[in-house]
Parts: sequence; structure tokens; C-alpha cells
Amino acid sequence: MRNRILLGCLMLATAVVRAGEPAGEGTPAARGQTAPQTAPRAVLTLADQPLRLIRGAAVYKAGGGVAVQKDDILETGDAGAQVEAGADAIVALGPHSRVLVAGLAPAAGSAVEMELLQGWLKVYAKGRRAVVVTPALQVTLASGSTIVHAGGGQDAVFAEEGEQQVARVDEKGKAGAVLKLPAEQYAGVDAGKPQPVAGRPPHAFVSAMPPPFRDHLAQAPVVKNAGKVPPSKEREADFADVDDWLASALPARRRFVARFRPRLSDPGFRKQLDRALGQGADWKPVLHPVRPTGGSLF
Repeated sequence: MRNRILLGCLMLATAVVRAGEPAGEGTPAARGQTAPQTAPRAVLTLADQPLRLIRGAAVYKAGGGVAVQKDDILETGDAGAQVEAGADAIVALGPHSRVLVAGLAPAAGSAVEMELLQGWLKVYAKGRRAVVVTPALQVTLASGSTIVHAGGGQDAVFAEEGEQQVARVDEKGKAGAVLKLPAEQYAGVDAGKPQPVAGRPPHAFVSAMPPPFRDHLAQAPVVKNAGKVPPSKEREADFADVDDWLASALPARRRFVARFRPRLSDPGFRKQLDRALGQGADWKPVLHPVRPTGGSLF
């Protein structure tokens, strides 16, 4: 009995030592085994120019190879860009476009969700549901490819591949009645009508479309260190960086109070936010909380 107890103690001590071994000793690589692979992520694969990335409440510069996360805001300059989450989920941004990544995961079957504040966006989602929301339009497709434009009072969509559902979005962000849009058809917002107007794409839409959008989206050549390149932090976000996002009725607005609340410690940010949105339902409780009366009527 005593020998069995001693043997058990020795085995327990060995397990504790192994658990505390420093990296490189007793690890899978040291024992000749393959180390666990990093989970796949959505990656910025094409970027002729670095993008502005707003992650959390900070501003970064991002180029090819940077991993893209949920709620990242990507803003292009004079050139476009492409983000991939596998061969079945590819998103292209046109020049001077501003988009929030609401959902873009490599997991098969996961939805592709993008919020386009301004500019041009093309989404290819094979066997995946995709949703693109602009300030005035909501586009949904079960599988296929769509081209969406936002801004200038001309929010519109071209259903490149696959039937799509299109709805007008009001100033509060609520989607209206759904219009079924067949493949190769266009629909645009008409200020005087409750539903988007469908038909062939007008010349103005086609001529303004980024030329690369006329080709089918395909994966970029192998990107060196894909998903492992860190973005370069520039500074904390100023109010001017995010004012249009905060004032929009896009779905992500519901998460903006928690996201940008840390910036209220900056007097300049707080003052500009208060002036612009301080009386709104989202920010008034934060900027001007009701003080307790202490239970006294006098």
C-alpha cells in the first residue's frame, strides 16, 4: 500500500513539472510533433495603398496581410482593396469607400455582413448568406454576388449573380417592404417611392462603377504572412474620424456608445460629440445623466 501511495505522488509531481515547463521544453515542436495551427481569419489581401483602419477607438494604417476583425471600419483612399475569408467569401472595396465589417468569418456557412456608409462595395458569397446595409438600402442574398453603392442620395444595387432581396431603409434604420431582384437587375432608391425602383442599370451607375468590379471576384495570389501582419497604430480616434458613423442609422450604431465611450475622457472629443449628438437618445444618458434627488421633494 505504501509503495502505491509513493508511486502516485511521483506521477503527480511529474505532471506538475511538465505543466510548468518553459516554452521549447516538452512542447509539441520539441517532441517532433506539429504545433497547433492558428485559426483562419479574414485577411486584407489586396491594397494598392494602405487603408485607414478604425479598430476599437483608435486609428491604424493597414496594408496587405492584416487580419480583419468584427466591427473594424475600413476606409480606402484613391485605390480600392479586397478582403477575403476563404474562396467562398470575398469583399472588394472601391476607392473612397467607408465600410464596417459586421460579420466576415472563414467558417463555412457563416454570414457575410457589411455596413457601407459611403462608396462602392462588391460581395461574393458562395453558399453563404450575405447582407449589405447602407443608410438607405438593405440587400440580402442567399448565395451569389452583389454590387452596392452608397452616398449622394443614390444608394443602389446591381444583382450580379443570384436572386436578391432589396428593401428601402428609413432614417431610423428600419427596413421596409422587400423587393425581389432577379440576377442581372438593378434597383435604386427613389425619394418619392417606398420601395427601390428596379430595372436595367442606368448609364450613370455603370460609368461610375470601379472598373475592377466588372470582373468576377477571385482570391488574390498568396499573401506573405497573411493574417500575421500587425496594423500600424497612428493615434486615438478624433471626433472627425467617426462623426458620420455616429450620426448614421446603420445597425452598428447600437454598439457605438460602448465602443467610443472611452474617448469621452478627451475634452475635445467630448465637446464636439456633445454639440453634435448630445441631445440624441444614444448619447444624452451618457453625457447628461439624470442626477438622483436623494428622495427629497424639496
